[in-house]
Amino acid sequence: MKIKSLFLTLLLLLGVSAAYAQINYRWTTVAMDATWGDIKDFTATKIISKYEPMVAPLMEIIGYSEDEYDKGIPEGPLSNFAVDVIRAVAEKETGSKVDVAMTNFGGIRTSLPKGAVRVYDIFSIFPFDNYLVTFDISGADLDKFLRSMASRGRVEALSNVKVVFDGYKLESLTVGEEPIDPEKDYKFATINFLMDGGDRLSVGDFAKNITNLENIYIRDAIVDYVREMTARGEIISLKNDGRVITKNREDSRR
Repeated sequence: MKIKSLFLTLLLLLGVSAAYAQINYRWTTVAMDATWGDIKDFTATKIISKYEPMVAPLMEIIGYSEDEYDKGIPEGPLSNFAVDVIRAVAEKETGSKVDVAMTNFGGIRTSLPKGAVRVYDIFSIFPFDNYLVTFDISGADLDKFLRSMASRGRVEALSNVKVVFDGYKLESLTVGEEPIDPEKDYKFATINFLMDGGDRLSVGDFAKNITNLENIYIRDAIVDYVREMTARGEIISLKNDGRVITKNREDSRR
């Protein structure tokens, strides 16, 4: 069974039945001492043992994190990492240079823990079935799209660009440290959720030559990327780099 199915099964087991159950309870204080180490009723142990093989793949340690990292807005170490992985994986899968990548902050649901990182941690951070998409976009349309993003008062996680938003206007934009060329086509990588209206974005309106990487979910891509880092002897060490700067306003989600 695939890890995705295991994850959904686990959520089902833990959540669905409880959602429809009426729970009556009472409590008392119990002293915890050595007598509790002598188990006489193995009912709970048997139940846990039944599902333990299903949960085990989620508990696999795939890497180590130097610190706890959050997504941050308008940029953060975890969101920077996620969107940079999207760009790297899209390049690897398509065999083409990817100039820009984007994902949404709303799809990053929790922080990355310090220390051992398990498959479960990545699935908790990225719980949705969002797969990778690439397409071409003209420099003029890329500029138009980012100006539209600025005007709504919120930004998303971006890779290989540096943008400065002044109030609700785009002040400056570079791609790969170069000024944007309105006549040039840029390769853009994102997730399917953002192609046609997710989080009030419709980047697909500007897309040409779309490639849907339907077999590559963002969470699986990041799990594999972290495994590759570990195989190279690297740990997860993240930081902000000033890729997105906002002046004279606060992001609408703060």
